Parts: sequence; structure tokens; C-alpha cells
Amino acid sequence: MAAGAYVKKPRIQSIDILKGGAIIGVVTAHLMFIQNSQAIEKSFNFIFNAGELLYAALPMFLVLSGYFYKPGDIWYNIKRKVIPLVTGLVVCTVVLTVIMYYYLGFLGYDLSNSDLWGDIIEIVIGKGYFEDIYGDKFTGEMILDVYEVTLPYYFLQIMAVGYLIFFPIVDYTIKNWKRLVVVSFILLTITCVYMELVHIQLPFYAQLGPLVAVFYLIGAFMAKHNVAHRLEDGYREKRYWMILGAFIIASVACICIIPTNMALIYSEFGDYGGFSVYTFVITSMTCGMVLFYCAALGTHIPWLRDVLSLPGRASLAIFALHMFVAKLIVAPFVELNTETWIPLTSIPLSLLLAVCTVFMIAIILMIIRKLLPKNITEFIEDEEAAANTDISTTPYK
Repeated sequence: MAAGAYVKKPRIQSIDILKGGAIIGVVTAHLMFIQNSQAIEKSFNFIFNAGELLYAALPMFLVLSGYFYKPGDIWYNIKRKVIPLVTGLVVCTVVLTVIMYYYLGFLGYDLSNSDLWGDIIEIVIGKGYFEDIYGDKFTGEMILDVYEVTLPYYFLQIMAVGYLIFFPIVDYTIKNWKRLVVVSFILLTITCVYMELVHIQLPFYAQLGPLVAVFYLIGAFMAKHNVAHRLEDGYREKRYWMILGAFIIASVACICIIPTNMALIYSEFGDYGGFSVYTFVITSMTCGMVLFYCAALGTHIPWLRDVLSLPGRASLAIFALHMFVAKLIVAPFVELNTETWIPLTSIPLSLLLAVCTVFMIAIILMIIRKLLPKNITEFIEDEEAAANTDISTTPYK
């Protein structure tokens, strides 16, 4: 091989597995639990607290994004991370909403009173901006019209805002754990004070930026200490299992005592108003670390690794497309409305829809790989999961 030739680095398998399991959980939650269906709520009410473990997957996406931080110029990182996020947000919002608008019109929906471009602008800026978050008229999660497919897109907005806070402070913060604790406390306090005293929804959900930056910082600190590879390689060590046991006990305690009751789109993190940001991070990270351990152990189970790694590699695309694809599937068979995203009350049908949605997205991605340039497909498939690959064989010590 010629000197200086590019060698593609191996991916971090535990992170692919974690993302794969997490995105399947997100799709299932969006297509089942978020529908306000009384039948589904009653059937699953006995495990709703256990669902906290599943909801921890969402903040772990932020942690993993911080894990792949590359030291360098701030503007370089903004161009590498923020601009693609914002561009993808705008393009997906416009293209997918317009397609759904004309698709539903073709199916016979009456859209004569709809404000397509006004709705698109509001989605991009952020729903309910400049409204009182705690007010009765807050519309942060309102479905603007039947053609809306952007339920999860607020997450892309808070990711972009979080990066703008994260990049200037990360190199200083992750030098040691004491700085991480102090800076994280300051950022969480900013969010807490804002939610207690101001609680006005900002454009792009910017009030959540400091909270998101904390998860990024935790991820970058974990990467500095090579946590993913240590978790993958350390299962033979007694201490590994002791720490996993401690995380399991802590996560159960947090779920019972300080549950998140998370609804980030409403800036809700728990039962204590703005002060819930502190308990939210504690519960999310303890539950998230249990998921991380499970993913690391999954790297040693070939069939599980293969099944979950595939959606993990395309988690961003699945996240962006799943509500759009789900509505494409169900629109000819059920009457879409602005009360629920997917009006299904049957648990088996909701599960079937989730499976069909992921399957169709897989087909779409296969077509995209054939048609689009390599740099675009690599972004869609989250190729930076191979970015931090000074693979360590150091046991978990």
C-alpha cells in the first residue's frame, strides 16, 4: 500500500448498536405511545415508568454526538456539524412537507384552507416561539396540519444550538472531571433560572441549548477516556460487572424517585419545574449508561450486533424520515387529523407500522446510495462512528 494511502477506520460497534436500538425505540415510541390513544395508554400503563429507560435513549444521542468531537478551530467544527444540521433541517422540512401536501391532496384531503409555506416557516423557526411555555395557550407540540411530518425535527434544532455553546468551551472543560462538573452545573443553572423566571419559548428552542451542551460535554469527556472500547473489552473484569450492577440499581432508583417525565419539545424534564434539569441529567445518564453497557455486551453476540448495527449506521436518516414514511403508509387507509400524529389505536397495527416504516426507509436508503454522491451518503449513514478509533485493548480498570 502506498505511503499516505487512506485506510478506512473500523467503526465503534457498541455505538452502532446503541444507536440502532435507540432509533428503533424512538420510532416505536413515536408510532405507538405518543398517539394519546387511550387503548394503548391503558395497555402499557403498567410499564410506563420502565419506559424511562427507553426515553434515556434520546439524550444518549446527544452524548454520542459529543463523543465524536474533533479538537480544532471553532469555525471548522461549526461548518462540519452545525451547517449540515441546519441545511438538513430546512431541506427535509420543505421537501417532505411539500411532498406530503400534494400526496394528501391526491388522496382527496381538503387542504384549501391550509397555509403550507406559513407552516413550513413556523416549523423551521420552532413552534410556539415567544409564547409562555407554562401558559395554557402554548402550542409547542401542536400539529399544524395533516400534512406535517416533522415531529422530531425540534431535536435537530436543539442539537445545532447546543453545538454553538459546546464548541467554544469543550477543550477547556474536558481537561478534568472537576471542570466538567463545574461547567455543567453552570450551564444547567442557566437553563433552570431561565425556566423559573422567564419561561418563554425561544426561536429554535434555544432555551434548551445549555442543557444539550452538557450532554455533549459528557460525551466528549467519555471519548477522552475511551469509554466505548473499555466497555467493549472489559467484560472479563470483576469491576466491570460491579459498576454495571451499580448503574442498574441507580437507574431503578432514579426512575422511581426522580423520573424525567420527559417532553423536551415542551421543555419538560420532570416534576420540579426548572430545577428538574439537574435530576433530568442524573436520571438520563444513569439509564443511558445501562443502555451503553448493554450495547457493549451486544458486540459479542454476532446476530444482535448485525441486526442493530444496520439501523445504527442510518439512525439520522431513520430519525428524519420515519414520520413521513409512516404517514405515507397509513394515509390511504385512515383519516389523518391534527389531534394525533398517527391515528391508530391498535397495538399490533402500530407495531406493524413501525416495522414497515423502518423497512421502507431501508429501501429508500439503498436507492439513495445508488443515486447520490458518496459524501452525501456518508453523512446520511453517520460515517463519523468510525472517527474515534484509537482502538484500545485496555481492560476496564
